[in-house]
Amino acid sequence: MQVVNKISQKVAYSCSAEGSVMAWDIATLQREELWSVCVDSVEVCIWHIKDTSRPFHRVTLPDCIGCYCMIKVKQQVWVGGVGSSSTKGKIYILDAERYQILKELYGHGDKVTALCSAEDRYVLSGAGET
Repeated sequence: MQVVNKISQKVAYSCSAEGSVMAWDIATLQREELWSVCVDSVEVCIWHIKDTSRPFHRVTLPDCIGCYCMIKVKQQVWVGGVGSSSTKGKIYILDAERYQILKELYGHGDKVTALCSAEDRYVLSGAGET
């Protein structure tokens, strides 16, 4: 991740496996944090926007071999991934204030690749075949 100053506006860039690159206006971030996951990682990394040299906090996800998506809903961060023991989809719910895992949800037959919030009240999840 690279943070640059573009016309006195901070922008963070991210990319994905399909080749898309996104620019994020980090001036709108409320807590000046950037959360990230990676397909081949078992951690959620939380970065301070003012110091992107290394994450200031990491949350290790138990029984996880990869993360595929993430969404913030109210004071929670939901992470979609795949479990190592069952190779089935898992969703981890983290407390965004305390950086702790609140729940682990099971149910998908494959890795969780999509999370969507409806009305900031419901979270919809989707899984896909490898």
